[in-house]
Amino acid sequence: MAYVMANARCTVRRAAAALLASCMTLTLAGCGQNPLAVSDVIGPRIVIGVTFDQPAMGLRKGSGYHGFNVAVAEYVAEKLGYASWQIVWEQAPEDERRSMLDDGDVDMITGMYEDAADITAGEKDSATLGYDFAGPYLADRQDVMVLSRSDDSSDTSIGSLADLAGHKVCVIEGSETDADLQRRLDGGIRLVRQPGATQCATALLTGMVDAVAAPGSVLAGLADAEGGDRMRLLGLDFAEGGYGIGLRKGSDQLTARIREAIEQMHADGSWDRAYDETLGAIGYDDGRGTDVH
Repeated sequence: MAYVMANARCTVRRAAAALLASCMTLTLAGCGQNPLAVSDVIGPRIVIGVTFDQPAMGLRKGSGYHGFNVAVAEYVAEKLGYASWQIVWEQAPEDERRSMLDDGDVDMITGMYEDAADITAGEKDSATLGYDFAGPYLADRQDVMVLSRSDDSSDTSIGSLADLAGHKVCVIEGSETDADLQRRLDGGIRLVRQPGATQCATALLTGMVDAVAAPGSVLAGLADAEGGDRMRLLGLDFAEGGYGIGLRKGSDQLTARIREAIEQMHADGSWDRAYDETLGAIGYDDGRGTDVH
């Protein structure tokens, strides 16, 4: 089901483009030169970490993978010289991503979400994040999701970030949202940590928690997957951030090539097509106080 929003998707696209432009002030290695051979960067196959349980972003269905993060990863892999059959997908839980990169379990992880302050020009480097960040390829905001009410008198006990104090709020363990809420509410919130997004949605639907906090794109996908009328986003937009591709610290050549591929994805229209087929298909803008119906 789609959100009824004016100028749907345009806000996200403009924000993503603006954030992308502000972050990409470093000279891209290899631009205007012959591309590096695949073997110089990785090898005969590429192992990509992705979420398996986020509808519209990164979801495993049978033997296939779908979502905006998946589409970005596939585009980047193609630009690096890989065919689809050379991609090996690995599940990358939020709390294991840094170690997966450090240990070489994956070559890259798509859908790495960071606060805007950490990925601005001059701060977006391995010293700040502990890994190399290529992007952002999508701007988003942290939001909160609660149950919808069938009697049209929607639950008003949570209407602001401060209202979360004393409530049970589910977050994905190890996520930026987890850390952000701890900083903002300083212990005044009862966080319930789950390993994945679907577990948080289940906790909300079964009454284990009062709300779920995550990037809006993740929440919108979860709400839509439940038919669009059981959960709603509050549109609190309490922190800005962006999605990028994470690589092991010191992967300078590969990081530069991926940044260039992301720019090309915007320029040739592939970004718009991927968005329309995933987040756009569920009408996601940024969910400003809009019921999913």
